[in-house]
Amino acid sequence: MKKNLLFVALIVFAIFGTTAQAQTVATFDNLALPVDSFWNGSDLSGSFNSGNAVFYNSYNTQYGSWSGFAYSTKKDSVTPGYANMYSSANGKGYNNSDAYAVAYVNSYSVTALALTASAKGKIVDGFYINNNTYAYQSMLNGDAYAKKFTSHDSDWFMLRTYGYLNGSLTDSVDFYLADFRFADSSKAYILKSWKWLDLTSLGNIDSITFALSSSDVGSWGMNTPAYFCMDNFTTKDGVGFEQITVHNHIKLYPNPVIDQLNIDLDQLKAHSLQIYDANGRLLSERINPSIHTKIDVSMLQNGIYFMQIVTDNAVITKKFIKQ
Repeated sequence: MKKNLLFVALIVFAIFGTTAQAQTVATFDNLALPVDSFWNGSDLSGSFNSGNAVFYNSYNTQYGSWSGFAYSTKKDSVTPGYANMYSSANGKGYNNSDAYAVAYVNSYSVTALALTASAKGKIVDGFYINNNTYAYQSMLNGDAYAKKFTSHDSDWFMLRTYGYLNGSLTDSVDFYLADFRFADSSKAYILKSWKWLDLTSLGNIDSITFALSSSDVGSWGMNTPAYFCMDNFTTKDGVGFEQITVHNHIKLYPNPVIDQLNIDLDQLKAHSLQIYDANGRLLSERINPSIHTKIDVSMLQNGIYFMQIVTDNAVITKKFIKQ
């Protein structure tokens, strides 16, 4: 269903989008994970891509542990405890989909994602957010390490989302995954459904980091399990008719390429040319290139790569193949 909605959105843009901005939605369906399973980075790839974003993962082979982002199709919304860290609180993704992302935020590494392709440097609409089962059950009933949340203690659990552009903080947005601070205790809640988190106030950004905090803190830091779930991460592509016309005049050749890649910008003034691999990792950058530029790609492994041409008004992406 989510893929169909994205396809319709792109068709609408193609017909009416002379000045509009298209959207790309990271649904995590593209990762083709079998139902009731998960990926936690144990293959040491360090990241995964969905939509116009790369989601970073850190896996510790010594302890078999991970941090950052995983993705999941787990459906157990009942079983408490650490062993059930990959399920969302309601056992499914947004709009009853199978796949979603799971984030684990610790104090030893940064939980982050980076925008890629035409979304880089643009406004992010937001994403759907939910608790995961481990955190939800811990707050609901307490466990060996964390307390049960109560209105008497005015408990809360909060995600803070930070936006960055060129390494500088733009703004942050707070979202409460649980809140028992209300004078009327009937309003207290622990989130168990998917809610929209609007990130447009972060402005134009190229990366995001996340931090979790809680009222339940001990001598070793936060006791509440530091997890949340994400689905339908939505970016603006920022490609209008004028930019598409410019895009069509830019040439990369030969393609496929063996050693020397030629870039013909056709009078377009670019600030930089950036090469990314299929996982969204920046491999090289040429600052203030000429309109006719050659780049040595002989050291790249065979595969698919993306060239981003950064201008005042656009980030234009071209794909090339290294042989």
